[in-house]
Amino acid sequence: MRVLAVLLAAVLLGAAGEAPGDGIARYCGGGVTGGGGGVSVTAAGTVTRLRRPRAGAPPEEQVIRHGETAAYARIAALLDAARFESMARGEPSNMTCSITRRRDGRSRQVMWGIGRAPPALAEAFSALDALGRPEP
Repeated sequence: MRVLAVLLAAVLLGAAGEAPGDGIARYCGGGVTGGGGGVSVTAAGTVTRLRRPRAGAPPEEQVIRHGETAAYARIAALLDAARFESMARGEPSNMTCSITRRRDGRSRQVMWGIGRAPPALAEAFSALDALGRPEP
């Protein structure tokens, strides 16, 4: 699970030397292969698809869209309404999903077993998932 947290922190922090910006990521992974995937969106509106084919493999990132500042603001508002910052961190499981938020230089992650998302996070998780899908 620590690998997942490091992966998400790296994605949200961006390349070395860049000032960390605000961002939100959703990720699911683990199981037999240890791989997983998800999506992140920055406050600047950059949407990145995240993929890790198996445990120990380097994470793969693919920028898929720019200009999604309204989507970021909507998801951030959903997290605020859910009181994300005060939610319990949760526990990893065989297959773990999470939402990680970086804001004002701090990072916060809430995780759960796949299929058991906290009800208060379901809408934000779905909105992040939709951002990762190809545009029609």
